[in-house]
Amino acid sequence: MSRNSAFAGLAAPGALFRRRLHDYIANERRNLLLVVDWVVALYIIIPFGLLGLRYYYGFWHGEIPAAFAHIPLAALGLVPLVTALASRPILLLEQADAVFLRQQPGWLRGLLGRAGIGFAVFQIGKSVLILLVLLPFLKEGYQLSWASLAILCLMVWTLHSVVGMLLHFAGVFRKEWWKHGAFILGAIAACALFIWAMANGAVIGALVALLFGMAAGVLIGKRALLSHHFEESTAVDLAARLRFTALLLSQSIDKPRLPKQKVRLLRRSGPLLPSFMGKWQTRQVADAALKSALRERGYARMYLQFSSVSLAATVVGPLWVGWIVVPLMLLLFSMWLRGLWLQFAEHAFPPVATMDRGRLDSACGPAVGLQMLPIAFALSACLGVKMFAAWWGAVALGVPGAAAGMLLAYMLAAFWQKKDGAA
Repeated sequence: MSRNSAFAGLAAPGALFRRRLHDYIANERRNLLLVVDWVVALYIIIPFGLLGLRYYYGFWHGEIPAAFAHIPLAALGLVPLVTALASRPILLLEQADAVFLRQQPGWLRGLLGRAGIGFAVFQIGKSVLILLVLLPFLKEGYQLSWASLAILCLMVWTLHSVVGMLLHFAGVFRKEWWKHGAFILGAIAACALFIWAMANGAVIGALVALLFGMAAGVLIGKRALLSHHFEESTAVDLAARLRFTALLLSQSIDKPRLPKQKVRLLRRSGPLLPSFMGKWQTRQVADAALKSALRERGYARMYLQFSSVSLAATVVGPLWVGWIVVPLMLLLFSMWLRGLWLQFAEHAFPPVATMDRGRLDSACGPAVGLQMLPIAFALSACLGVKMFAAWWGAVALGVPGAAAGMLLAYMLAAFWQKKDGAA
C-alpha cells in the first residue's frame, strides 16, 4: 500500500485544524459554564457590566477624572503591554502528531502555519477590544487624531503578535540557555520599544509597527518550518491551552495545606463583640466565626479586593451612580459573608456536638454585621465627601451608613432564618 493511500481516509491539514479548533473552543466553553451560571451572571456580571457601561458613557461625556491630565500617554501603554505579555499562540499540537512529522511533514507544516495565522488574526480582535476600552481616554483626554489611533492599533496588534511568538520560542528552547535568553531579551526589547514609540509620535509608531509586523511574520514562518524540538513544542502548547482551565481550577478547588503550627492573629480567647450585641452564648458563637474568618488565608485578600473595587466604583463617576453602587456593593458583600458563615456553621462543629440551630441563627447577625461595619463606613464616608464636597461629610454620612450596614446584616440574617425555617 502506498503512503498516500494509507492516509486517504484521514483529514487534510485544513480539516484537521478546523476540527481541533472546534474541540478547543467547545472545551473552553464548557469550562466557562462550570463557573458562570445564572447566579453569577445575575449578581455579578450583569450589575458590573451595566456599571461599566455607565462609566464608559460618562468618560465620553466629560467625566474623565482630572488626574488623567497629569499622566503621560506612555503610561497608558502599560495596559496593552500586560496583555501582550500574557499572549501565547495556540498550535493545537498532539503527541501523536510525531507520526505526521515522520511520514507527512507537509501536514504538520500546514497545521502550524494555520495556527500561526489564526494567532495573528485573534490578536487583531484583542487589540481592537483594548483600544475600544482606552478610546475615551485617548480621544477625549489626549486629543489623539483618528490616524494616530489607527497607527496605535496597528502597533498594539503587532506587539501582541511578536511578543507572543518570542515568549513561545523562549519556552520551546528553555533547555538551550542562550536561545532562551535571547528570546526573553527580544521580548523585553519589544516592550521597551513600544513604550518609547508611544511617547514619540505617530511616525515613530508606524515605523515600530512595521518592524514588529516583519518580526512577527518571520517568527510565524519559522514556527511553521520548525521540525525539531517537537516534544518541547507540544508541552508549551499544552500549557498554553490549559491556562484558562488551570486558572478556573485554582480558584474553585481548595489546595491541601499544612496545619498551622502557630496562630499569629487573635491568639487570646478574649471576646470580640460588646455585650449589647446579644447574649453571651450568641456572642461566643459569633466570636468563634469572626476569628475563624480572620485567620483564613484568603479572607483578607478577598476583603481588600472587594473593598478596593467598591471604593473605586464609588469615587469614579457622578454622585447619583454612587447612590446605586453603595447599596449594591453592600448587598453583594453581605451575601459573600453569608457564604462564609454557612461554611463555618457546617464545618466548625462535629456531629457529636451539633450546635443548636436557633443559637446559630441568632449569631449570624452579629458576626456578619461586625464584618460589614468597616466597608459600610468607608463607602458611606466616600459618598458623603462627594455629596457635601467637604471632609466633614465623611462623618455626616459615614456613621449613619455604618449603622445601616449593620442593620442590613441583621435584616438579611432574619430573612434567611425565616426562609430556612419555612424550607
